[in-house]
Amino acid sequence: MKSKKAGWLLSFLKIGLIGFGGGTSLIPVIQQEMVENRKLVSKDDYDSDVIVASITPGALPVEISGCIGKRFAGARGMLLAALCIALPGSLATVILLSCMSVLDQSVLTQIELVAIGISAFIISMLTGYIKNAFKWAKEHDRLFIAIGIVLGVLVLNSGKSIFKVLGLFGIEGSPFLSISTVDILVVTFFVLLFTKCKFTIPKIIISTVLVIPYVLCVSKAHLIDNIYVLRSIQFIMLGLSCYGILSDDKDRKSLKKKVPVKPLIKEELAWLIFFVSLCTPAFFVYPEFLDFIGRGFVSSIISFGGGDAYLTVADSMFVSEDATATMISDDSFYSQIVTLVNVLPGSILCKTLTAVGYELGFQNGGGVLRGYLVALAGFVCSIVGSCSVVSLVQYFFKKIENFRVFEILKNWIKVIISGLLGSVILSLIFSSLKVTQGQSELTLIFALAELVGIYILNLVLVKFTKINAGLRVLISSILALIIGNIII
Repeated sequence: MKSKKAGWLLSFLKIGLIGFGGGTSLIPVIQQEMVENRKLVSKDDYDSDVIVASITPGALPVEISGCIGKRFAGARGMLLAALCIALPGSLATVILLSCMSVLDQSVLTQIELVAIGISAFIISMLTGYIKNAFKWAKEHDRLFIAIGIVLGVLVLNSGKSIFKVLGLFGIEGSPFLSISTVDILVVTFFVLLFTKCKFTIPKIIISTVLVIPYVLCVSKAHLIDNIYVLRSIQFIMLGLSCYGILSDDKDRKSLKKKVPVKPLIKEELAWLIFFVSLCTPAFFVYPEFLDFIGRGFVSSIISFGGGDAYLTVADSMFVSEDATATMISDDSFYSQIVTLVNVLPGSILCKTLTAVGYELGFQNGGGVLRGYLVALAGFVCSIVGSCSVVSLVQYFFKKIENFRVFEILKNWIKVIISGLLGSVILSLIFSSLKVTQGQSELTLIFALAELVGIYILNLVLVKFTKINAGLRVLISSILALIIGNIII
C-alpha cells in the first residue's frame, strides 16, 4: 500500500517537473500518467474531475490533481497531490527570481532551449489526446459532429495564438473573433446541457439565436458592446441549461441523493490548518501581509480561463508603474516574472502568485529571507484558493453527477478539450520560437524545423519503442539543448 501511495505521488511530481504549458495542456498529460500508464484512476472518474475543475476558478492542473489525490487518501491525498504538481515550477521560479541580479541572460536562454524539447514532447502528447478523441467519436458515429466542435472551438479560441506565431515571421494582424477559454466552455456546456445532444430543429434554432450574439458580445472585437444584452443572454442560457439538467423525471428524483458533508468539512479544515501553519512567518515579517493574502485569494477565485487570464488579473491587482509597499513595478512583473513563469513548468497561477509574493517581500529593503517567506505565503494562497473552492464545487456536483446530461458531458469533454488544445499547441510553438527573437529569419526556420523534428521523434519512439515518458523528456531536452546552441 505504501509503495502504491509513493507511486502516485511520484507520478504527480513527475508531471509537475515536465508540465510545460500549464492549464489545459496538462489534462492529457495527467490522463496519460494516471489513467493509461499507471491505471490508478478510471476514465469516468478522471472525466468527472476534469468537468469539476473546468467549472471552478483557480489553477486547473492543481484542482484536477487535488481531486485525484482525494480519491486515494482524502484531504491528505488532496494536499499532497496539489503540492507535488505545483511545487517544482513555483520553487524554480522564486529561486531564479532571487538570483536574477547575478544570473546572466544566457542562463535563461539555456532554459528556453531545453523548453523547446519539452514543448515538442508535450505537443506529441496533446496530438495523441486529440487523436483519441476523434477515435472515440468515430466509434460512436459522431465523427463529423466532433470535427465541427473542434474546428469551431479552434477558430474562436486560437486567433490570438495564430497571429502571435505569424508575427514572428513578420506577418502582422489581429483576430476578428477571439474569445476566452472560459467563454468557450460556457458556450459548449450550454449547448450540451440544453440539447442533451438531441439536436432537434427547435433546439438548434434556440441555441443558434443565443450563441451567436453571445460570441459577438464576448469576442475581442466586441461587435455587440452592451453589458445588458450580455447579461440577458447569460441569464437565458443559465435558465435553459438548468431546464436541460432537470427536464428528466428520473434525474429530478436523484436530487434527493444524500452526500455526506463531513468529508467536505474535514477538507476545508485541512486547508485552513495548512494555510495558517505555513503563512504565519510571513505575517510577522511583512506588515502588508493581510492585504496581500486578501488580494491573492480574490485573484485565485476570480481566475477563469487559464494562465494568460491570470496574468491579466495579477496585473490589475499587484502591478503599478512604480514599486510600493503593496504593489510591484511594471518592469519587475513583465521583464522578470512573466518571462520566468512562461518558460518554467507548472501552473502559471501558482508560479505568478509565488513570484509576486517574493517581489513584495524583497523590495523596500525586505531582503531575500523576507522575500522567500512572503513567496511561500503566495504559493500556499494559490493552492488553498484553488483546492478549497474545488472541494466545495465537487460536493455539490456529486449530487447531480449521475444525471444523464452529465454522462453526455463526460463523453464529449475530450472533444471540447481537444478544440482548446489547438490554442495551447500554438502557444507552445510561439514560446519555442520566441527564443530566436532578434535572430535572422533563417534561424527562426531552423528552430521551427528543430521543434518539428523532435516532435516526430517522440511519435516514432511512442510507436516503435517501449521508452517511458521520463526518458523521452530527457532525450528531447538534450537534443534541444545541443541543436539550439548550434542554430543560435
